[in-house]
Amino acid sequence: MQKKMMREVKPGSPWRPGVQKEKDGCNFAVEIPEGAEASLLLYKKGKAEAAEEIPIPFSMRIGRMGAVYLPGLKTENYEYNYKINGQICQDPYAVSVVGRKNFGKPEDLEHPHKVRCAFPEPEEFDWEDTPAPEISYSNMILYKIHVRGYTKQAGTKIKKKGTFQGLTEMIPYWKELGINALELMPAYEFWEVLPYQMRDREEKEMVVERTEHQKINYWGYTEGFYFAPKSAYCAGKYPQSEFKELVRALHKEGIACIMEFYFPASVPPLRVLEVLRYWKTEYRVDGFHLVGEGIPSDLLSRDPMLAGTKLMMTNFDPGQTLATGSEDKTLAEYNMGFLQDMRRFLKSDEDTLQGAAYRIKRNPENCGVINYMACQDGFTMMDMVSYDYKHNEENGEDNQDGSSYNYSWNCGVEGPSRKISVRQMRERQIKNAFLMVLLSQGTPMIYGGDEFGNSQMGNNNAYCQDNPVGWVNWNAEKKNTCLRDFVKQAVAFRRAHPILHMKEELKGMDYQAYGCPDMSYHSQRAWYTSFDNTCRVLGIMYCGAYAKRENQEKDDDIYVAYNFHWEPRELALPNLPEEMKWKKVIDTSDPSGTGIYREKEAEELENQRVLTVQPRSIVVLLSRQEREKDASMASF
Repeated sequence: MQKKMMREVKPGSPWRPGVQKEKDGCNFAVEIPEGAEASLLLYKKGKAEAAEEIPIPFSMRIGRMGAVYLPGLKTENYEYNYKINGQICQDPYAVSVVGRKNFGKPEDLEHPHKVRCAFPEPEEFDWEDTPAPEISYSNMILYKIHVRGYTKQAGTKIKKKGTFQGLTEMIPYWKELGINALELMPAYEFWEVLPYQMRDREEKEMVVERTEHQKINYWGYTEGFYFAPKSAYCAGKYPQSEFKELVRALHKEGIACIMEFYFPASVPPLRVLEVLRYWKTEYRVDGFHLVGEGIPSDLLSRDPMLAGTKLMMTNFDPGQTLATGSEDKTLAEYNMGFLQDMRRFLKSDEDTLQGAAYRIKRNPENCGVINYMACQDGFTMMDMVSYDYKHNEENGEDNQDGSSYNYSWNCGVEGPSRKISVRQMRERQIKNAFLMVLLSQGTPMIYGGDEFGNSQMGNNNAYCQDNPVGWVNWNAEKKNTCLRDFVKQAVAFRRAHPILHMKEELKGMDYQAYGCPDMSYHSQRAWYTSFDNTCRVLGIMYCGAYAKRENQEKDDDIYVAYNFHWEPRELALPNLPEEMKWKKVIDTSDPSGTGIYREKEAEELENQRVLTVQPRSIVVLLSRQEREKDASMASF
């Protein structure tokens, strides 16, 4: 039982919420409802019973902020909470939370003092002078994962599964794949199971049923303790240090770290700004993906401390990007429209060609676009080609949750199939989907596990599935090495050709007098395409002269042929100068290997006027002028 101690207490400063350590003491500032009784609770470190209760009198409050200053407090010996109107509350500005080590265990949260706030770690972290990578949206290959689910499943050699340390062990894999930016789904402290004191009375009476059937908030899209790394994702004792070690290890390998945060409308705009500033300065993260209704995009884009920081959102005014003063784009749109239009094109829907052409070319002047074919919300890529209907029965909502339309096609069989023809078609469609992302302007995002066909068995809303349904199945990686190698080589191809990822949007004009536009559309007739609603064929030529590699050489000319008819189609090829020839470098219809050919394997087309593309396939041609051999093709 806590005791009211005769400790010296002074009025504190309410300007900075949370805990501020100073030379001779510690300042505590917290928001308190008007007229409420409030106390600061101090616990001996590791003890789930308050040792001291220090009232926060009305005389120490300004508006709804109350603040006390405790001289001589040795924070290394204590943890703390608040008690407001008799209820134990944690500090929303806490930088560390203890008592949350076990993910999704409701029985661990029945004691009101089980969860406590910890003070900042006493030792300064050594960043070893590791510089942060400066990666523009045009050069970024973004890879999104769930910290726990990515390495929790059996089938990996990861020692610290489901933790920040486990992710550190995965860095060589991402490097080999060609990833240079990692996005983490919510990794701040959140309630995956509501503690006892936060549930309503009726639920409290159903103790047994609650314990057995309460859903787990596996994804974490909820309000939380935004300043604290999630302790259940920590393999050791110190989440702050372990997360910093992950960021430092990523930066050493040239990989940026992007954090995803969910802010509902109830979170004050100033707190959102403070959260981003804190993670930027304390953890040196490189950017943020912000979701929810409480995103003050104008405030964030104008903040000088966030200048140069990547800010990814769904909706904002693109004009805001000019306010940060950064030379590179800082704001980016998370582009759900790309998924919808390109999935429809992939599954051969009518009237999709114009939308697909728009998405492939789109690259706004003042902001980036994040293009993706799958993310946590919806089908994985494998499920996108394996299921026509969602199968969310395990979520316990009678299959009513999740989107009922996923722009998917099961290739003729619902769910897993042993038919070779079906499995080959599914692999071809996944390869097509990856090329759609990687050969489009903008920033490609890969959802972790899609590169080897990870499946959630048709569940398109695995928010509560902290189990093999929601975890990445690494046994699939061993079975689908060909698909993984295809993605690796396709990423390398994109990175080797700057014409495929320009900083500015391609104009579709010959504004440099190179003899052809920077980007042009083709079909059965060269330099012409039909956007008729029944047309499912598109040819795009990129003039490499408009882009330069790091060695200042001009890029190669590239022709991408998309055929999503169920029959072969012919496309007319633009004429090339006599010294140049089209070579086939990618063909997703080739079942003999990855379908991506190295320089010595690339076929020079016998017919340089017409290209035949097999059903539901993408073919990529490349042409270059004779010059010294470079790494543009050898690298993939």
